[in-house]
Amino acid sequence: MKHFKRLVALTSVVSMLGLSIPFEALAASAKTISSVTLYVGLEEIESGDTLPSETSFKTTEGTGNYVYTNNNRYEVTDLDWITSDSKEMKIGSEPKMKATLRATDSDEYAFKGGYQSSNVSIKGGTYVSSNRSGTDTLYVTFTFKPVKGTYDSPEDATWRDSGYGNARWSSVDNSSGAYDVYLYRGSSVVKKVEGLKATSYNFYPYMTKAGTYTFKVRTVSYSDSEQKYGKNSDWTESDEVYLPEEKVSDGSGQDNGTPGSNGEVGWIRDGNAWHYRYPDGSYQKNNWAKINNKWYLFDANGTMVNGWQQKNNIWYYLNNDGDMVTGWNKTNNKWYYLNPSTTSGVEGAMMTGWINHNNKWYYADSTGAMQEGWKQVDGNWYYFYPGDCSKAVSTTISGFPVDANGIWHK
Repeated sequence: MKHFKRLVALTSVVSMLGLSIPFEALAASAKTISSVTLYVGLEEIESGDTLPSETSFKTTEGTGNYVYTNNNRYEVTDLDWITSDSKEMKIGSEPKMKATLRATDSDEYAFKGGYQSSNVSIKGGTYVSSNRSGTDTLYVTFTFKPVKGTYDSPEDATWRDSGYGNARWSSVDNSSGAYDVYLYRGSSVVKKVEGLKATSYNFYPYMTKAGTYTFKVRTVSYSDSEQKYGKNSDWTESDEVYLPEEKVSDGSGQDNGTPGSNGEVGWIRDGNAWHYRYPDGSYQKNNWAKINNKWYLFDANGTMVNGWQQKNNIWYYLNNDGDMVTGWNKTNNKWYYLNPSTTSGVEGAMMTGWINHNNKWYYADSTGAMQEGWKQVDGNWYYFYPGDCSKAVSTTISGFPVDANGIWHK
């Protein structure tokens, strides 16, 4: 009887193994989904609008609001806004969303290996990152095309009561903060000021003849992205002011080619260059300046700089508007992390080495570029998810296990 029980038990074990082997073999033999294509689109959104809810999106066709794929190996099952859907959009805003993709038949098809910009295509948007959850689920983060629109016209274009020639106007919410201002005597243009970062201007030095004067002002694009997606507003015209002969200007203070020589203060545009002039006539030069709660860097000539800049052996990145960037920044298809803290380290400094962010670890080489794929650091091998750049821990990558510290042991 004992021998019979042992035989039955052994038979059961063999049967269980026999049943399990085909399923494991089947999972291992599932075809790899080697590339992913998503078609994405938003119904026209204007500056000031909020984003539509995720439930309004179609996942099987490309009309209205949609995120779909025409591949039968995987499907879109969930959508989540990363950009707040209660936030009002501005011209140039790029709404960010995360899509959940699942294999339609996990026995037949599987997500394997890494997914990045080289094998994830976003039609109608821009790829940001992706990461897998097992072999049946892939998360893809992307941005839609930037919001386009027309700026609102300035309001209350008036002459100041004191003196002559002091033009002023009020800004509006949908504004770049930059303006074209033209001075007219009758129907003739007397002076053009373009791309002015201010809401007032002293035209008096150009009012050298008696007559009736008006000025027109419009909101215009300022940065490169604004010029690409924003349209200039309509003109707003001031009321008339009559300048008698005895009050005409002798021309003192006219612009002689030197930025600010006409008495301008604050931001001053000189061709494609920007300067910052203080009321005492001095300029910000060869240093940082915090203006309207944003940091800007100026060279020895007083010109605002942008892009990658090194100051005191520290690298910083300044966007097209000149603002110092903090946090994550992608340039030349590589991710960098710029210290966002105002209390620890140097704000805006490009970080290298190991970086902990939101309970995930990243590694930036000596150039500041985040590592992707298999990389050796301090003698150990780690895997960093392509696109996402975070370190893989307590998982298996293409059959190679990494421990809780992310280290692969041969």
